[in-house]
Amino acid sequence: MTTMRLVIGNKNYSSWSLRPWILLKHARIKFDEVRIPLFTSEGDSMMEELCPAKQVPVLYDGRLVLWDSLAICEYLADKYPDKRLWPEASNDRAHARAMSAEMHSGFHELRSSMPMNCRRVVENYKPDLATEIDIDRIIQLIEQAMQSSKGPWLFGHYTIADAMYAPVASRFKTYGIHAPYLTQSYFEKVLADASMKQWYEDATHETEIIKQAEISSTSLHT
Repeated sequence: MTTMRLVIGNKNYSSWSLRPWILLKHARIKFDEVRIPLFTSEGDSMMEELCPAKQVPVLYDGRLVLWDSLAICEYLADKYPDKRLWPEASNDRAHARAMSAEMHSGFHELRSSMPMNCRRVVENYKPDLATEIDIDRIIQLIEQAMQSSKGPWLFGHYTIADAMYAPVASRFKTYGIHAPYLTQSYFEKVLADASMKQWYEDATHETEIIKQAEISSTSLHT
């Protein structure tokens, strides 16, 4: 049987790559990893060959090619129902899907002003109003889920929703964003997770620097 392949970008920067990667790790599904060094000549060639939409991630499973993070996660949930990648109760499953969809399509200000960067800790960062609105909404979603499920993950056991929100934990750490107790405790659990630690360790060994993902000094306030 052919092993699935997941094509990802730089681990330091690619939040979309992290989502299906960490879900596969948590589900203990075997896969081969192909890393594309984004915005390099080598990466451009690999992107042309491996990525139909010229974006990462892409999942290859036999003849199937999937080029969207959430679609990949949904496919894994369908293919491996025993892994329980969505909550079992219908109401919780609907809630988890809504949270995941909102992350997939929203929070544009946060993405723009707080790009994922595992190697940096940004001092004295102050988000603008639009970014604060995104931050407050994320906190609201996580607080509600954690109050309802009582943890340890958003819906009790690890689901696609946790994979979708994993990069946010990284962003809050990088930019020193303070959160209420439940959200902060949840993010600390995400960052302490063995799979996340592996992702961070791999990111530290990357040498590429993507300038557009490095926050400019004009965004900092002293």
